[in-house]
Amino acid sequence: MARVSTARVRARRHADRRMCARTQALKKLNVFAFYSLVIIACFGVIATCLPEFRKLQASEEELAEVLEQKQAMDDRVDQQLREYRALEQDPYFLEIYGRDRLDMYKDGERIFRFSRDKKL
Repeated sequence: MARVSTARVRARRHADRRMCARTQALKKLNVFAFYSLVIIACFGVIATCLPEFRKLQASEEELAEVLEQKQAMDDRVDQQLREYRALEQDPYFLEIYGRDRLDMYKDGERIFRFSRDKKL
């Protein structure tokens, strides 16, 4: 077998080192490109979900307002029902309610009315 000249061996080693350096640089570049694409994809997902998230928050706020109004209306209905039942069943309440509505009073009776400020 013939020996390969040392100049050729050195040239081949030098070429191999350059190839390894290029390969390592390309590996680093590929890793950087991959992570950059992942970050860009995450920002894309967030950007597409953000308007929907805002719509969801607005809908939840609107729902809370509607539920609050419903609760107030239910309380008012309960109060009206209690008042109606009292008017039907309790003659004393009926008398007081009628006298208050019609501004009537019994002989010798003094009525004091206090008006509330609307600001309070």
